[in-house]
Amino acid sequence: MQFQLLVFVTVVEKKNFSRAAEALNLTQPAVSQQIHSLEEYYGVKLFERSSKKVEMTQAGEILYDYAVQILQLHQEARQAINNLMGLVTGKLIIGASLTIGEYVLPRLLSVFTRQFSNVEVAVSIGNTEVIADNTLNNRIDVGLVEGPVNPANLIITPFLQDEMVLIVPASHRLASGKEIETAELADETFIIREAGSGTRFVVEEVFRKLEFQPKREIQFGSTQAIKEAVEAGLGVSFISKWSIQKELRLGTLSVVRVRGHSFTREFSVIWKKGQFQSRAMKEFVNLTLSSNFHSSLEVATPSA
Repeated sequence: MQFQLLVFVTVVEKKNFSRAAEALNLTQPAVSQQIHSLEEYYGVKLFERSSKKVEMTQAGEILYDYAVQILQLHQEARQAINNLMGLVTGKLIIGASLTIGEYVLPRLLSVFTRQFSNVEVAVSIGNTEVIADNTLNNRIDVGLVEGPVNPANLIITPFLQDEMVLIVPASHRLASGKEIETAELADETFIIREAGSGTRFVVEEVFRKLEFQPKREIQFGSTQAIKEAVEAGLGVSFISKWSIQKELRLGTLSVVRVRGHSFTREFSVIWKKGQFQSRAMKEFVNLTLSSNFHSSLEVATPSA
């Protein structure tokens, strides 16, 4: 019955039998058979099927709420037993916004997976809005975000300080290492992230503090794309200091300081209020907040 409920919940969330089959590593007929067995057991129709979409019936909507709770309780029971035995096992689903996911999380997971090799880790990358939404809707266990999120129904704990720095190509006229005035940016094209990104929000705050608005902007959907655009001479950008360590070592980008200004922000770890915390999740959060991990990052971070 538990497996049938898992299949049912997956079909609901994927909104499609074939996508659910792919997610569960089953054939589509096998998924259909599990749903048929559930419908026979409860004596109701759970889905209205058409060639284009799958929609729940009223009975399906009722069962879905209970099925989610049943599966969650089973996970909690299994984890409670593992805790009793002193084991750190199970699956941990981590969500991270793009800058953290690309430049901080890999090093964090390198430490975590060495310490807790029996934990199965899955990672979901998206912008801050997406990660916050996935956390609230139980799609992930814990999130790491770089932008502000609505505190309603979320526990939000800062874990690492970041600085937004202005980057230019190594051959740029401003790449002299000296501080510049805001007015010297007037004719520059700025490469920025998309709306909904935590980095985009912070960059807009930077512009407000500088009382400056770029004449030209170009949007990119990832930090890596922004760095490559700046290297190619397409423009300049404010970007996280954690994301440019390799480029600084290689000398392909330069950091420029704006006189009288520094722009810092906090990276935060988030999870849903009242959420059951598995031992694996607790250990991951503890590592994320640990001073030893932060020190290892700082040692590896060259000065700009």
